Amino acid sequence: MSEGKKNSKFSALFEKLKKIKHLDIILVVLFIAIILLIYFSSFGKSDAKLDTSYGTTTEDTSFDKYRTSLEQKIKVAVEALENVDKAEVILYFDKGIETVIAYTYETKTLQDGTKLETKSPVLVQNGKEQEVVVLQEIMPQPISVIVVAKGARDTNVKLKILQLLQAMFEIKSSNIEIFAGN
Repeated sequence: MSEGKKNSKFSALFEKLKKIKHLDIILVVLFIAIILLIYFSSFGKSDAKLDTSYGTTTEDTSFDKYRTSLEQKIKVAVEALENVDKAEVILYFDKGIETVIAYTYETKTLQDGTKLETKSPVLVQNGKEQEVVVLQEIMPQPISVIVVAKGARDTNVKLKILQLLQAMFEIKSSNIEIFAGN
């Protein structure tokens, strides 16, 4: 097809599009429909979710379970305090679980006398897949805590909650916020 025919087809198409009333509205609605289609098509496909703390996609991780467990333990402890009826807790971390894996080290001496050391993770067979050997998982400590508690309008209650949180974690009082709830 020649260059002239292509241009004439595009200009004919462009002229037809110019004749459509409210083309800009139609294009915006079409664009929004495409965005919504993409957004809703991602639901239900997997249990994967975006871990906003660290920007990685993960399944329901041991970190999520750890964070939820800590929040629940703090909630129970706060609600056990005198004059506190109900509490909600949010923890923030600056990192995830640190995984320590096993390595093998091999040192080779080259002909020129240079020593070359290689480090390789230790792998084990798990069914049809190989996995690294995990020696330890180091759980992170929260860097800040938010507590919303019914009864926290009282300064003595706030102080007790603050003391409780500082006893549980090594967190500066400036990284602990306590709010009165309904």
